[in-house]
Amino acid sequence: MKEKKCSWIILCSFFVCFCFFQPLWAEKRVERGNDIVSVIRHGVRNDGSVIGSELNELVVRSYGKTLYFPVGTYNLSEPIILPYDYTKNVNIVFDKNALIKTDLPLEALLKVGYSEMSTPDVTHRRFSYIEGGMFDCYNVENGIMVNGLKQLVSLKSISLFKGRNTHIRISVTDDFRGTGSSDTKIDNVTIQGISSNEEVYGIYIDQACCDCKISNTFIYSTKYGLVTKSAGHILNNLHILSMHTTGGLDLGVKGFRSTEGIRVEADGFFIFNEVYYDTVDRGIVVAADRNPTLVLDKNIFYSYLPDFGTSFLYRDHKAETPFQAKMSNCIIEVAKQGYKIFDVGPEAIKNDVEGNFSFVNCAMRNSHLLSPFDFSLMQRIREKRCDVLSAPEQATGGLQAVDSLQWYVLGAVFASPYRNLLKLDLAKDGVAELDLLFAGGESEIHGRILKSPDGTSFQLGYVVKDEYCILLLRTPRGKVYPAICDVLGNGWFFGDSFQRQILQTGRLWGRPRPRHSALNLCNGRAGNIERERCVT
Repeated sequence: MKEKKCSWIILCSFFVCFCFFQPLWAEKRVERGNDIVSVIRHGVRNDGSVIGSELNELVVRSYGKTLYFPVGTYNLSEPIILPYDYTKNVNIVFDKNALIKTDLPLEALLKVGYSEMSTPDVTHRRFSYIEGGMFDCYNVENGIMVNGLKQLVSLKSISLFKGRNTHIRISVTDDFRGTGSSDTKIDNVTIQGISSNEEVYGIYIDQACCDCKISNTFIYSTKYGLVTKSAGHILNNLHILSMHTTGGLDLGVKGFRSTEGIRVEADGFFIFNEVYYDTVDRGIVVAADRNPTLVLDKNIFYSYLPDFGTSFLYRDHKAETPFQAKMSNCIIEVAKQGYKIFDVGPEAIKNDVEGNFSFVNCAMRNSHLLSPFDFSLMQRIREKRCDVLSAPEQATGGLQAVDSLQWYVLGAVFASPYRNLLKLDLAKDGVAELDLLFAGGESEIHGRILKSPDGTSFQLGYVVKDEYCILLLRTPRGKVYPAICDVLGNGWFFGDSFQRQILQTGRLWGRPRPRHSALNLCNGRAGNIERERCVT
């Protein structure tokens, strides 16, 4: 027993000595390394007093080396400026608790690639990395500025907070000599602004700064999480959160009504994987005149505020430029009535014969709150726009009209210039087909019975309103079990959710006057389809 007790005492003593002397040993290791320079050993103060030009003078003397900033407070009077020339790379390692701040209004705390601007031989390209540190951005326009001409800059394990403008800005200088790809890598970075109610940016990527990789990053309390004017970016595991913090404008918990998670102002491709939009009014915003290709996998929308959120993907409805959006394996928790997953102009959607928009294997919570005109309701299943059961909620076990004049909404079809061919399975051995074409502002609808039901009669009607053709059904006799399938796969049919919301609200655009015919597809009349006035 005594031997065990003695062993524990020795072990504890060793641990205490290690904790006490480890910083000293680290300093000695830094001093012994020819390529690692401790800034405090060269007159740079870390006690919060103002640092003058001596820090940037040390940078000039340290080309090809790594500067190490031990724990402490570094109060800058001018930005730290690192060279552009790859052969003169200066890397920086901050202690994880090293605080970088300024009491003066500055352009930035750190500028990477803004000195030694001679164009190097591209064969010398290599990573320049900044690691660690806490950046207090309260008095600066930008926390960290990266010259996009300098490729392969890595920002890792950094915390930036209280920024009033932009926390990380990637842009090119006026004397552009680059390739158009900055290849900046941002990993394990935390950004927290002063308030999501003010014009605050988390990450801003300018033109000619393509091919950035951003991963394992948190962006909180900014009005814009990420804004990009260039393409080719790959995002993986981001959390973008709207909220208010101390030091900024506070509109209360019901604020943040104009926040944007990611704003895309460029053509080209983007890959967003595992991006979490947390209480952001619009998750992704595409500029009106842009034509990007968005590949979105495992994205999440959630709101911790009730009755919040406008849309997941938004573009101005006046914009007709085609673009692509491929969503898969996403989770959308709808918190507001009328929320749209695809809030895009109808013209861009109804002319999409190439299938630029897809929404597959996604989960929606509170889908009854979705706008009935949400394009996600037309998700492709088995290469078809829609292959879903469409039956009123109150019609369990089949729809049987109590009143022969009662019309039920089956769904809606885009009044697209492209042909829609719908197959309606309405009853046992009762199948009808609708051929719809809306060319030149005129509707042309033809119907025929493929199979005649036994002992069941039904009528199909339609009403055209704005961009939509609403399909109606009534059954004077027998039960029907409506299921609708898009035969061609290029149609635009809105199914269940559209129907449920129209029924629940009891409205059909103010119940417009009937101005179109009903297709009377009754048993025994397969060869002679009659038309009669539609009663809505």
